[in-house]
Amino acid sequence: MSKIAVIADVHLLPETQELISQLSATTLAFPSQDTQPSADELIERTADADAVLVSPGTKITEEYLSSCPSVKYIGICGTSKENVDLDAVEKRHITLTNVVDYGDEPAAEFIFMQLEYLVRGMGQNQWKDYPTELMGKKMGIIGLGALGTAIANLALAYKMDVSYHSKTRRPEQEQLGVSYSEKDELLKTCQIIVICTPSNLVAISKDDFELIQSNVIIVQASMGMCLDQGAFLDWIKQDSNFALFDYSAGNESYEAYKDLPRVIFPKVIAGHTQETKQRLGDKVIQNLKKYLEGNV
Repeated sequence: MSKIAVIADVHLLPETQELISQLSATTLAFPSQDTQPSADELIERTADADAVLVSPGTKITEEYLSSCPSVKYIGICGTSKENVDLDAVEKRHITLTNVVDYGDEPAAEFIFMQLEYLVRGMGQNQWKDYPTELMGKKMGIIGLGALGTAIANLALAYKMDVSYHSKTRRPEQEQLGVSYSEKDELLKTCQIIVICTPSNLVAISKDDFELIQSNVIIVQASMGMCLDQGAFLDWIKQDSNFALFDYSAGNESYEAYKDLPRVIFPKVIAGHTQETKQRLGDKVIQNLKKYLEGNV
């Protein structure tokens, strides 16, 4: 059997942890901490393990891999690979896996719950003078990957006027009624703008904010800092503009925006549900078993 090490808090259910423990030649410990471990902690926890499980926030660097030559497999318990030195991994012929398509639908549900509260005035904020409907409103989605598609599908169910801008055209979504739009046109015309781009990509720049009309809702569904911060702070000062975030935007965004008027920013990750953790755990185990069986 392989020696497995869990070197960061991977947010897996207890039953998933037990199944992973059964695959390891040694007793496993599952760290539980809000902050990411230091480089020294990662090295200490890895010891001589050949397979390690990490969170998307775990920094896998050249230094770490040089200090842990036994590592042959890295399993990310999430989607993003942005904290992994991919060149260093490839150079050492290490198998790297991640998990996709496990939390997009619940994240989309959460976004629409927040939108409903805002447009109906059910919380501390109300979009317009009177409660309004989502039906018929113009929603523009920047980035039509898995999450953007889940949001578009819900928007269509609400009978919204949905458009998107993405590097790649999505004819299958266009056939369903989601229209393609150039980014400038989307920003100028949409009442609700949803950002679903890769993490930490500035999707709305200072120049972009100048195109956005007043009385607009911006929804950041992406991870990290995706708005030009100075331009956003100026834009949100207009008393008819609103912004929705969730904690997947990260603590830096949370601390910068959480206390601003007309910003709704719960310290909750939209896609984290019991079912999400179950799907995540199932796929983490599938990936790990494929490695252990020599199928990756």
